[in-house]
Amino acid sequence: MDKGHRHVADAAVTLRAIVVDDHRIVLDGLRRLIETVPGWQVAATCERADDALQILSEKAVDIVVADLRMPHMDGLEFIRRLRIHGQQTAIVILTADISDDQIGEAMKLGVNGIVLKEQAPDTLLDCIDAVAAGKTYLQDRALTSALDRIRMQETALTPGGELLTQREIEVSRLAASGIRSKEIGARLGISPGTVKLHLHSIYSKLGIATRVELANRASRLPRAPE
Repeated sequence: MDKGHRHVADAAVTLRAIVVDDHRIVLDGLRRLIETVPGWQVAATCERADDALQILSEKAVDIVVADLRMPHMDGLEFIRRLRIHGQQTAIVILTADISDDQIGEAMKLGVNGIVLKEQAPDTLLDCIDAVAAGKTYLQDRALTSALDRIRMQETALTPGGELLTQREIEVSRLAASGIRSKEIGARLGISPGTVKLHLHSIYSKLGIATRVELANRASRLPRAPE
């Protein structure tokens, strides 16, 4: 993205950020990088998460950029404490690596963007720009794949507490798009009769009776892995 076309490009409009990382050289580099964009200002840099909490209790900022792995208080605990105290500031996590569980927890805490440190510096600027515009930013393929896995685990659980099988998920999505049982069977390599058995099980688990109802649920069904 061209810096001249970033969301906050007018120097008269100031986007204020706080950067939290336990390495001073990283803090200085991030401050310099962020302030290359006209209208963006780093209000404070903090080596300790508790210092950032104190500053955030005293001044308003637009975005917090925080490392995930820090001594004394890690990034997720820092964000958790922010949220407990009612702080709804937009948050970007900058990290060398992150597990599926940590991504899931970050999303529950309302993190707006995640950037891996191995990515190009402009990626962080693009992320901040997107978050400033009210969007969520997870561009790295590994991150989006992990988020898909998390959503699958969460959304495959039906209201009755039963779990759709992977085959049922595949059948559900095809049926919801209007494809007939015979074609579904051809695509999945199963007989039309087996497709109907899967649909019967799906309807029972979801508490529905028609393909119209299934289509209404389609947006909440997890994606089958490619």
